[in-house]
Amino acid sequence: MRSILPLCFALVLLAPSLAFAETGFQFGVPDRNFPDDPEVSGMRLSILWGNNERTSGFDLGLFSVSQTRVRTGLALVGGMSRVTGSSDGAVALSFINYHSGSDTGANIAFINMLNDTKGAFNSGLIQIAKGETSVDLGGINVSKKSQVQIGFVNVTQEITGFQFGFLNMAENGFFKFFPIFNYPKRN
Repeated sequence: MRSILPLCFALVLLAPSLAFAETGFQFGVPDRNFPDDPEVSGMRLSILWGNNERTSGFDLGLFSVSQTRVRTGLALVGGMSRVTGSSDGAVALSFINYHSGSDTGANIAFINMLNDTKGAFNSGLIQIAKGETSVDLGGINVSKKSQVQIGFVNVTQEITGFQFGFLNMAENGFFKFFPIFNYPKRN
């Protein structure tokens, strides 16, 4: 009995720190994560819905909305990849990427709805970015500011590199509207 008492005391002291340790594997379903840890460093598997604060490693979503605040690693989502903070050096492959923070890495989806991706490569059928993008390769590319846009229709307020496509529109372009290519006019 005397040897069990120190062991129980040690477990009581360690229990709070174990509760905040990063999880190596997490399984997510609507309104529930197993284990219920806000951070995953390893693999997260979600069916229909997965939501946590930080995912680092491999994020696999099956018919899912896979949501996190910060992501690093690879996300394969058969549904929507949702990042509310930052995607740091991550690759997101899904049907829809909806990222409202900043991204570095790559966003590949049928539809990319992004914010600031000046450090990322974006590819998809439709790309809409509220902020600055680096390289957009797709059918329709729309951004506030972009370095390179290659697609069927390219639209931006400010181009810093070039646009190549069937229709190219840039407020600061050599021409505001020009077929095949466009680049910034020189002052």
